[in-house]
Amino acid sequence: MITLKVTVEDEQAEILKKLLQEISFVKKVEEEHPESIEFQEPQTPYEKIKKIQQEIGDKQLFKGIKDPSEWQRKIRGEWDRDF
Repeated sequence: MITLKVTVEDEQAEILKKLLQEISFVKKVEEEHPESIEFQEPQTPYEKIKKIQQEIGDKQLFKGIKDPSEWQRKIRGEWDRDF
């Protein structure tokens, strides 16, 4: 016999349990509610930025940029337009 673990959204759990109970070769359906979720996607833009900053750590990503404004102008090409 094999035991399978499946993680589902809370609101879909009952539907899956009913479905599994109807299958003849399924012997038992158990429910487990984990206290803490190991991986949770950030919900707000602030949390997403905070997560990215934590992943980057102390790396100096833009070390070679002397003048940030000039660097941005070159990338965007905003100031080369005719008005």
